[in-house]
Amino acid sequence: MTKNVLLAATAVSVMAFAGAASAHTLTYRAAPTVASHISAIETGGATAPYKLAIESSLTTPAFNTFALVSTLSAGSQFPSGNNFVQIDLVGGTFNSGLASSAVVAPGCTSVLSSGGTAGSTTAKFLVSSAGGGCNLANLDLPIKPNAGSEVSVTTTLTTEAGAPIDPPSAATLKIISRVDAFKVVFDSAIGGGALGDTFATLTVNPVYTTFKVGADAHGVGETATVGQLGTIKLVVDTDAYKDLAKNAVVLGDVTEAGVTIDGNYNAFNGAGGSAALGTAMTINSGATQASLASSLAVATSLVMEASLVPAAPAVSGVPFIVTRETAATAIPTSTYKASVSYKLDAASYNQEGPALGDLESIGRDGTNVVFPWMNSTAIQGATGTSNIIRLGNIAGAATGPVYAQVLNSVNAGAGYTPAAAPVQVFPSIAANGERVINTATLTTALGEFGRGDVQISVEAPSNTVTARRYATLANGSVTELNSGTVASDQNQVNVP
Repeated sequence: MTKNVLLAATAVSVMAFAGAASAHTLTYRAAPTVASHISAIETGGATAPYKLAIESSLTTPAFNTFALVSTLSAGSQFPSGNNFVQIDLVGGTFNSGLASSAVVAPGCTSVLSSGGTAGSTTAKFLVSSAGGGCNLANLDLPIKPNAGSEVSVTTTLTTEAGAPIDPPSAATLKIISRVDAFKVVFDSAIGGGALGDTFATLTVNPVYTTFKVGADAHGVGETATVGQLGTIKLVVDTDAYKDLAKNAVVLGDVTEAGVTIDGNYNAFNGAGGSAALGTAMTINSGATQASLASSLAVATSLVMEASLVPAAPAVSGVPFIVTRETAATAIPTSTYKASVSYKLDAASYNQEGPALGDLESIGRDGTNVVFPWMNSTAIQGATGTSNIIRLGNIAGAATGPVYAQVLNSVNAGAGYTPAAAPVQVFPSIAANGERVINTATLTTALGEFGRGDVQISVEAPSNTVTARRYATLANGSVTELNSGTVASDQNQVNVP
């Protein structure tokens, strides 16, 4: 009994010195002992990692010394007697053998106890305290990261008997992170890079010669003839480093950058029109604008090329703006796909491929009807069910084109990917005429989409279009089915 009581008293004594219910921390020191070493000055914070650009091709220097500190919690200190500070690395090794001076605990003496050889990942230091308020250990660790790896350091504090000091006794700090220092950001979100939905309106004569303006359409910053389809920026992380010698990434590391935007510019390349990287919200005064020449007016799909200047993360993107030519030209539907290519300083970086992104599409006002539970020919063959959609035009003039788009699908053919934009099925519906879409028509236009919901869009006002959907089952029976979403069912506006 007496022995047990004495051991318990010893444990209480250790806890009293070490501190209860707290934990020691491992952080960068505010400043290094040697100017070339890495400290919180370079990371921007005691717990922030040193950011290495993943694009860097530099392999020298292969290491640096990291100035860290293992600090006991307030009111705690190393217990009197011998204690251990164990250091473990993940993602790197000690570049050279550690000396006892690699760990200095003011008020204590420290000596390398084991490990710490060049190429190893573990070292243990003996820290002896006379109880004089020794409560931290400064670490200067020469660390060589593994190729492409992030690096973390863990310190574990124990007494010579193995009891934890300032439990939990282990603290870990990520000292090196790998970051993408050069990023292209495409913003085509409505209310973001794209200021409002961009679609040509039916409410003018000639139709589709202006953009719709107002609620749920163009607002501040856009007009009936000017639309912003998104923004693009090449972001350079100037808080990152290209090597372990503390050489920072800079904007000038991008030696060249260009933008190609593929789309239909038929209404924008004539006199008075343009498709350009705008000056408003430009990343800096050096951004170059380029617009399409009027000599390209006969083309149906053009490519706009312009230069792009790199920017810091907080700077806004460059807006891509289309302006209708002076003549009242019909604005086409089109997707706009951007490709940004850039060159990095060949002496420091590996080159990267182009970044691809979608900008906002231009649509046309019209009638959209969702038909649930449609199927392709493969499903028809398996179940015997086919679908027919009958579209009628009750106006005395032909409609615009008719489009179809798969909104969701199951049991699709192998490798099937739904089209990102509506696919034209018919060029028009004749005046006072009709069009019939069957399963084969949809499969030809959309592919083997299996079973899913399909949206049919007609470039015509909804009060001039009728739409009905019928399903023929395997037994020959014909059923008329409702169209629309649950919301349209509830509002009893399923079919125009």
